Amino acid sequence: MRHDNRRDTGKAARWPLLLLLAGAGIYLYLNLFGSHHTPFLLAGDQVYFWMDAQRMLDGERIYRDFLQFTPPGTDLLYFALFKLFGLHTAVANAAVLALGVAFCWLCFSIASEIMERRSALLATALFLVLIYGQALNGTHHWFSVLAIMGAVRAAMAKITAGRIAVAGVLLGVASFFNQTHGTAGLVAFAIFLLWRHSRTKQSSLHLLRDQALLLSVSMAALLLLNAHSIAAIGLRQLWYFQVTYPEKYIAPLSQGQLLGLPGPLSWRTLPRLSPYLAVYLLLPIVYVGTLWQCWRQRNNPLFAWDRVALLSTVGLFLLMEVALSLNWLRLYAVSIPGIILLIWTFERLPKIRHYTTVLVWIAVICLAVRQTVSRHVKQPLRIQLPGGAITTTPEKYEKLHWLALHTRPGEPFFDAGSPGLYLPLHLRNPLYLDTLSPADATRPQQIEQLIEQIKRTPVQFIFWTPHLDSGCDPARRCEDRLTPFRDYLHSHYARVQVFSDGETVWQRVGKAEEY
Repeated sequence: MRHDNRRDTGKAARWPLLLLLAGAGIYLYLNLFGSHHTPFLLAGDQVYFWMDAQRMLDGERIYRDFLQFTPPGTDLLYFALFKLFGLHTAVANAAVLALGVAFCWLCFSIASEIMERRSALLATALFLVLIYGQALNGTHHWFSVLAIMGAVRAAMAKITAGRIAVAGVLLGVASFFNQTHGTAGLVAFAIFLLWRHSRTKQSSLHLLRDQALLLSVSMAALLLLNAHSIAAIGLRQLWYFQVTYPEKYIAPLSQGQLLGLPGPLSWRTLPRLSPYLAVYLLLPIVYVGTLWQCWRQRNNPLFAWDRVALLSTVGLFLLMEVALSLNWLRLYAVSIPGIILLIWTFERLPKIRHYTTVLVWIAVICLAVRQTVSRHVKQPLRIQLPGGAITTTPEKYEKLHWLALHTRPGEPFFDAGSPGLYLPLHLRNPLYLDTLSPADATRPQQIEQLIEQIKRTPVQFIFWTPHLDSGCDPARRCEDRLTPFRDYLHSHYARVQVFSDGETVWQRVGKAEEY
């Protein structure tokens, strides 16, 4: 069954989308901003990109002045936003809100190509609340997948040379944000074109032209976007930072973890982790089932083969890519094709369609209310900081309040565990490393460089977390690299504050060494 929405015209075709985007904006606003319109202080890997953008605002250069092992797309995006709207925490939250609304628009638009609009609304709402609303994490994963889904949307209506070229450009943009997602998306598109060729019996020359166009346009877009970095550090160094370094030192960090869930799996934690486990289980089932349908219906002219096969292939390859270093945040970021296809599958089951739709809507509404209330209850405290007023938890308030009293905006500071304090306090990381890790990701030469930098830089305070004293995770094979830095910290700094969760602040004893 295929619903052709191109028959819909005028306001009747637009109002569901406008209503959806307005509702998504309200829901995200309530989950990103607390009382008095103050933003919640977000966490997660997005804080690394905020810090990098701050450093770029100070004139520092990516790869040269600070370590980065992902493409520069996300750093540059936050840099542009802070440059335009100011270095405020609210700007970062607004970026997450805008990203969510953009995903909703794409989700609805893609879903509407293979199902009725009311089902497309349900698919979008399910993605928004179950997936995006749970993460609220504006990292390179999400921006890259947004570009990939844009490529899917461009190629869904019709496969032409022009649309393949547009898809190629967007896949190049995706690689500019996340190199592995972009590559997986490009391979998926190439496989889809090959599969489509075997079905349509087009000439081999036609297939070769499409494949060459897709690859050449994608590579041209990626090279153009990376032109400044290539000119600054050279192609070999760029390859090292974006390919060699993450493959050798970062990817092994995910090995040994059970599914990368947000907590240990046990009978006691099973109710809390059940939504995550449901996503883990459903995605591979949906992709395998949908691709089987595409194979069975390959000769059925009433089946929207191109659209469903493209969406399924892209989703499957993204799933296989993140499975190599799996955690729930990466999985959620690439799950949008599976959510759309899940609702598409339910729509094709008339006997249970109505009941399933009602149950899913009830679950989505209940989860949305629970998420919103929970965020406001858990983050009740408001504090005025150099980066603007924020709303946060009592644990974070304790640290931010102490640091705000003892530091000044622009002051050199090192948050050794996670760079989430720089933006709200307007502190500056003057060191090459963003954080420390007891595992192999932090190289011995980097520790030596870090100590030399601190010796001649007036870093008055170092924020330390207990996990940096615990050494390597027993589940992984690694060598603890932090012993020299711990020795230096204990000999040149004094512990001046211990917070309720065990995190500490160390203050320099004496002045920076002169060279």
